[in-house]
Amino acid sequence: MELSYWFKGFEKGLARLSDKQRSELLAECSKSCVRQGTFSIYQELYNQAHGNLDQFFAQANELPGVRCEIVESESVYHLYFESCTCELCTKGYVSTPLLCECSRQSILYVLSELWKEKRFQVTLCHSILQGASTCKMRIETDELKI
Repeated sequence: MELSYWFKGFEKGLARLSDKQRSELLAECSKSCVRQGTFSIYQELYNQAHGNLDQFFAQANELPGVRCEIVESESVYHLYFESCTCELCTKGYVSTPLLCECSRQSILYVLSELWKEKRFQVTLCHSILQGASTCKMRIETDELKI
């Protein structure tokens, strides 16, 4: 059986889920994916920046295919990806923009794991799968009140 047929069903299933259900499913997928790859890159940036968000995003801006803007120091950032690096997409298995929730969840997971004392909101502004030339996420943060 050609694996791409299975993924067509997966896309249809994603479309049938509520936003909350899709977020919950893809949050788990994103954790698995990011733990196998990019988390170590973000961890290294965090260490080099000594936990300073502005420095972290300034350093991330130097990664290939990544662009960052500090909108409000220590509070609001824009994170851009110049190309889609999701293998499900690059290998042609999935083409629905609904999968971009996985990327949003991966950024939320990474930031929340690195800065446990902060609360993050990550908003997908646009994505390549939606037809844009880049993927853009708006990241907002504040201190957790304990």
